[in-house]
Amino acid sequence: MTHIAYSKVRLQQTTRFYRDGSALAGTIVGGPAGLETTVNVESDEPPERRRRLVAMAESSCYALQSLVQNMEVTSVFTLNGEALPEAAPV
Repeated sequence: MTHIAYSKVRLQQTTRFYRDGSALAGTIVGGPAGLETTVNVESDEPPERRRRLVAMAESSCYALQSLVQNMEVTSVFTLNGEALPEAAPV
């Protein structure tokens, strides 16, 4: 990782999600609607070092990378200790 001298850092991250449809009708869906990140760094380091730090922070952010990268998702469901089917019947 990169280390820079700084006097103050403030990070604010807002993640938005959506949900549409009806649970009763079995049409409910949800997902990410956006991620906003604001990072304020007070530092006397050269601009290139500050830019590099911001780029590394963005590429290592779990929340951001979870939304922008495709990833395999595995789900296991049980009811009273018994495995349920992978996909619920419609």
